[in-house]
Amino acid sequence: MGISNPGIIGSEIIFIKILGGIKMIFGKNSRQVESLKLDTNEAYTLWRAYTDMNLTIGHMSLIKNFIHDADFVVYLSKTIEDLKKECHTIEKLMQKYSIAAPEPAVDNNKTSGNSEVLTDRNAAEVLYRFIRLDVNLMALSLKYPPTNDDIWSFMVGLTKSALYRIDSLIKYMKLKNWVNEPPLYPYVPPDNHEQVATNEIALLWEHLIYRYHSIRQIQNFLAFASDPDLITLLKMIIGLMQGNINTLEDKLVYYGVSLPKHYSNIIVNVEDKTIVPDRYLLSSILQVMRNAIVLHVSLIQEVIVNDKLRKFFIDLSLSEIDDLGKITKYGKVKGWVFTTPIYKV
Repeated sequence: MGISNPGIIGSEIIFIKILGGIKMIFGKNSRQVESLKLDTNEAYTLWRAYTDMNLTIGHMSLIKNFIHDADFVVYLSKTIEDLKKECHTIEKLMQKYSIAAPEPAVDNNKTSGNSEVLTDRNAAEVLYRFIRLDVNLMALSLKYPPTNDDIWSFMVGLTKSALYRIDSLIKYMKLKNWVNEPPLYPYVPPDNHEQVATNEIALLWEHLIYRYHSIRQIQNFLAFASDPDLITLLKMIIGLMQGNINTLEDKLVYYGVSLPKHYSNIIVNVEDKTIVPDRYLLSSILQVMRNAIVLHVSLIQEVIVNDKLRKFFIDLSLSEIDDLGKITKYGKVKGWVFTTPIYKV
């Protein structure tokens, strides 16, 4: 949606005022109490991330013995070290919340044998699939409303690291000619010499259609909203989302894609606003946002051909995640967010 867009300073201030005003209702210790809680999704995500990262470290440490390219050895060693640092942080959180963990990876594997049984490209492809799994896991971890804001921030950080890691790996594998590229979109205008893949056009299209549907849904919700803060928030989201729509439309036209017909912007007047509760309106918006983020983050790893578009999608998805966190926080202080079952109090 773009609430985190640095160019929309006024909207940021409005949101901060809304959230700050609501928080005045709550006790001083609510933050401290929340930081001691951990819900079932947060506990599982920490365990799954620790388990998968250790598997990646163990397997890639072993595979490193078969790599011939000295540059790739350096690249892989750096990736393993980064994963080890993340594992160490997760391990401390698991200790804090008493989550049983599997045995850590053995990262100093030494082996002898025929080094020709595995090519460097094979090794890079294995790493690529491990990192893809990491991206998928972190995307799914954001599907549930957070109980612990500190853990949510940590998971967002892991998501960001996973996206930057897959971006770096794709660029590296392209440089080494170790990646298969999907079919190119054949209708790019002749004066545009930028290559773009068919799936990248489809992802641009999906982002645009998602926003067409979302902005119309929020406009309809605005007709039923009663809470003044919610009305202000919905109007802000509509304005910011329209900015995203303009950017996506410009990119599709740039690549020679005809734009779809979008919905009317007319908002009807509703006399009986009690028909649809404010809590339902906000919960519906959050659910759509969570589902979209899982899809959008997962699909970034498929953007191979156009590096600029992959960066654009990463920035857009991180903006969506930031929006989700802010609006969820608003819903939590309003008491309108469904709580995930608690694992640790």
